[in-house]
Amino acid sequence: MGRMTKHKSEHADPARLRKETREWLATRTIPNVREVARDLENAGEDVHDLMTAIDELESLVRGPRTKPRKRPVAKSRA
Repeated sequence: MGRMTKHKSEHADPARLRKETREWLATRTIPNVREVARDLENAGEDVHDLMTAIDELESLVRGPRTKPRKRPVAKSRA
């Protein structure tokens, strides 16, 4: 028979992320993914959902006190 545990779920809680992990996400991962999203947008792809997910990740990493960065408008190719 299965037994129910009283332990909390071990899902990623932003308050429990290591400082090094938060810094890596904030300084490396998020800017790199934003750059890829800009390239995709410049190529004509719809990246609205991706940018929303990036903003959400950034708000989790930086905490609720800061606002997500404003996204620059992509330059269209003429």
